[in-house]
Amino acid sequence: MNQIWTDPNINVLIPCAGAGSRFAQAGYTFPKPLIEVFGKPMIQVVVESLAIEGRFIFIIQKEHNEKYNMKSFLKAIRPNCEVIEISGVTEGAACTTLLAKEFINNDNPLVIANSDQYIKWNASNTMYNMSESKVDGGILTFKATHPKWSYAKSGDDGFVTEVAEKQVISEDATVGVYYWSKGSDYVKYAEDMIQKDIRVNNEFYVCPVFNQAIEDKKKIKVYDVEEMWGLGTPEDLDFYHNHFKN
Repeated sequence: MNQIWTDPNINVLIPCAGAGSRFAQAGYTFPKPLIEVFGKPMIQVVVESLAIEGRFIFIIQKEHNEKYNMKSFLKAIRPNCEVIEISGVTEGAACTTLLAKEFINNDNPLVIANSDQYIKWNASNTMYNMSESKVDGGILTFKATHPKWSYAKSGDDGFVTEVAEKQVISEDATVGVYYWSKGSDYVKYAEDMIQKDIRVNNEFYVCPVFNQAIEDKKKIKVYDVEEMWGLGTPEDLDFYHNHFKN
């Protein structure tokens, strides 16, 4: 059981409004957030493994709400959450996250999490360390060398010097969970990145926003988790089902 971190001021933003096309092509009928993982919808598994008690903000496809009442399901697992509905896909996850600007453009801490991973970690210790160390941002990482992940490279002083999407620049692969001590910093640097048209595979990703902050001398650190299991593709999900021991 992950140790829970509680902070009534923290915003936890989870965009889950992607197309999920790989699952659809593999014959799955439910949208990705509702695909079952050991008997629970994927998004519930993600939320529970985050082990953070704060204000949750979900961004979902309007179509998924109309068809599967996703909003009421999300309110059931996180009663005080905000749910933003969108129609169609954006130009990338960073664009999607900015649709929550009204909730996150403030001095409150912000965690942005992907909607398709299971992590084992001590949320309480890690979040405490991040908030007490006065870093501007934190990146949860695990050891890997496969180019399907994003990576963070740290300098001799322990601070991140560069992040790269789908490119191996270190052994610290990103889990897909990102901390900002102030949500307004994320909004500023995400907007900077989009204005500069910095894309990967023609999309605006969330992780590279840290590069804008690093250029501005912000202090970012990596924090290892115990285990990370990707759930984002049918292959990943099969591997998790076949190998995970709770």
